[in-house]
This record gives sequence, structure tokens and C-alpha cells, in this order.
Amino acid sequence: MAWAVAAADVLAVVPDVREPYRSVLYQMLDGIRKTASMRLVQIPAPDAGSAPPLTVTDERAVIALGATAVEAAGSLSARLPMVTGATVTPTGQLPLPGISLETDPGALFKQLLRLRPGIRTVHWLYRPARSGWLLERAQADARRYKLELHAIATDDARSAAQRYQEILDRADSATEAVWLSQDPALVGEDSTLPDILNRAWANNIVVFSGSVQHVAHGVLFALFPDNEAMGSDLAKLALALANGAPARFEPNRGLRRAINRRTAEHLNIRLEPGDYDLVLPAR
Repeated sequence: MAWAVAAADVLAVVPDVREPYRSVLYQMLDGIRKTASMRLVQIPAPDAGSAPPLTVTDERAVIALGATAVEAAGSLSARLPMVTGATVTPTGQLPLPGISLETDPGALFKQLLRLRPGIRTVHWLYRPARSGWLLERAQADARRYKLELHAIATDDARSAAQRYQEILDRADSATEAVWLSQDPALVGEDSTLPDILNRAWANNIVVFSGSVQHVAHGVLFALFPDNEAMGSDLAKLALALANGAPARFEPNRGLRRAINRRTAEHLNIRLEPGDYDLVLPAR
């Protein structure tokens, strides 16, 4: 299905998916539309048969939202610059430029130090297959904020749970914090997360994340995607690429802020509700 305009800067390709993912994608499309003229093509869901061949008219770049859209639009990358969104890891044989759903480490570190200026060490468990691409940037951002990043590669929830236990039981609450992975393969909300939060609460350790769901469970704060802002950033990236500027796959900087009121009070952190888009639990 296609929505045509008389002339468009970008061709946006999205899969036909169910809620809540559909709303997320359409919020991104709103951001694209506010930044560039857009022609939208919706492709069938993966279980609904193959998508028809995609064509271009006068568009200058392609924005593919989600892995299914990237695959469907792959043949267009030889003709037009293409950027990807609504994915976590880089895609394509030669990684395509785009914006990840992973939160920018520098933004997380800046917010951490705003709340706890005395933090000097951040522990981060990551799965290389999902987040290995982010490691170099995270290390550089940590150096920029004068933090020591202890990045620990792990591949499964069982080993991750053991490492989280070791870190939280020995960490110095005045100088150390835990950056909690957004990877569900490492942090299960029904298993690993409750133990992490119980230990963090007992030992007054700051735990932060890129997942608003984690804040709902008790993590101190999260920076999570502002979908419309991400769409706008994707449009800017696509137009810059069309104009010959270099581009790469980046973490997300179009962010909203959430904080857990109860955890902040427990840690004696002064809460300014106006500084956050979401304060949980709601009164």
C-alpha cells in the first residue's frame, strides 16, 4: 500500500505490523514528515507473503523502518542512499547508516552525573551479537565524562545474572553504578530484573537504563526513544547522505526522560518532576 505525494525527498518503507509496534512506526513517520517531504510504502507483514517490488520516482533517499523493511528495500540501496531505523544493530552486508533503538551512552552518562556527580565507575553487561557495535562509542563517551567503563561481554541470562549479583554485592554505592542492558536475552523482567533491583535497593546502588519498562519496575532512570524526534533525525540523516555527507549507524539521541520517584527518594536524590517526561509510579 502506498501514499503518494506530488514530489518527495524521501521514500519511507514500513512493514504492516500490529500494535503497539504500529504506533511506534507511525510516530517515527510523523517525525519524518515534519522534516522532509515523504512518500510512504507499506509492505506486508513477514507472514503475509512476499512484498511487491519497490520502485522509486524522484526521491533522493530511502528510509527503511525495521528489519523487514530493510530487506524489502535492499535492492534500492544500489540506486539511492538508504538509512535504517527501528532496529537495534547495524544491518546490511556493508552496514547501512541509520539510528538504533539503543540509547546514546553519552546521554545516559550525562544524566547519571547530573543525579550522582560522585559516580566514577559504570558497569555494563552486553551481548556482543546485539550491542558489540556500541562498545567503542560507549568507551569514548565514558572517557569524555571522566568515567571508568567496566564493559563485560556475556551471551546468556544465566551468566549475566551471576555477574550482576557479583557487581551489586561488592559495588561502592558512592562511586559505582550499573548501566542495565536493554537486551531481553540478558535481563528477563520476570527473573533477572527482580534480583538486580532487590540487590541494588539493599545496597543503595544506582541502576539506570534505556528502557522505560525498567523504570516502571524500579530502575532509577531511563532515557528512552522519542519516536517522533527519531523520525526527524532519520530524515535529516537521509537528506545529508543524499547531499554527499558521510553517515554511519548511530545510537539514538532523540530521547525522553523517565525517573522512578520511589527509588529516587530511597537514594536521597532530589526529584524535580518538571525535568522529566515521565515520573513513575504515578500518584
